[in-house]
Amino acid sequence: MSRSPVAKTAFVVLLSSFLTTSVKAMSDHVPAAACTTMIPQHEADPQTSAAPYVLKVPAGPVPVDSVINVVVSGVDPTVMFKGFFVKGFDDATGKPTGMFTEAPNTIDCDSTADGATHADGLLKESVVLAWKPPAGFQGSVTFMATVVMEQPIFWTGVVSDSISFA
Repeated sequence: MSRSPVAKTAFVVLLSSFLTTSVKAMSDHVPAAACTTMIPQHEADPQTSAAPYVLKVPAGPVPVDSVINVVVSGVDPTVMFKGFFVKGFDDATGKPTGMFTEAPNTIDCDSTADGATHADGLLKESVVLAWKPPAGFQGSVTFMATVVMEQPIFWTGVVSDSISFA
C-alpha cells in the first residue's frame, strides 16, 4: 500500500525529530548505565593512546571539609573536548566518594551528585568543577575521568594526582 506524499513527509519529519532528540539526549548528559564503567554508550572502544587531557587538583594536603576545584582540560589549550564524566575515589577503599557542588551537570551513581558531567555537546577548552569530601573525611582521593573529544573518540582512565585531606 502506497502512502500519500503528505503522509510520507509527516513520517520523515516525525522520525527526524525523534532522531535529533535521541542524539541530543546523549550530548547533554551521561546515562546512568555509564556509572560503573565510566564508558560512554557511543558503540565504540576507548582510545588506546595516551589521553590528550588532564585532571588538575590542588597540591595537598588540604584541610578537612575543604571544597576543592577539579579542572578538566587538554594538555594544551588547543586540545578541546565535548564531553566528560568525572568521579572522586577514596584511595583507601577504591570506592566513589564525595559530591560535586558545582558542575555543568551531576549524576547520582552511588550517592548524591558523586559524578560530574557535561550539559551540552559544545567544544570546551576546560571545565572547573567544585567537589567536597564527606563531612570529616580524612584520607586521600584520586579523581578519574572519561573525556570525549567527539563521538565516537574518547579516552577513559584520565587520572588526577592524589589529594590528601588532613
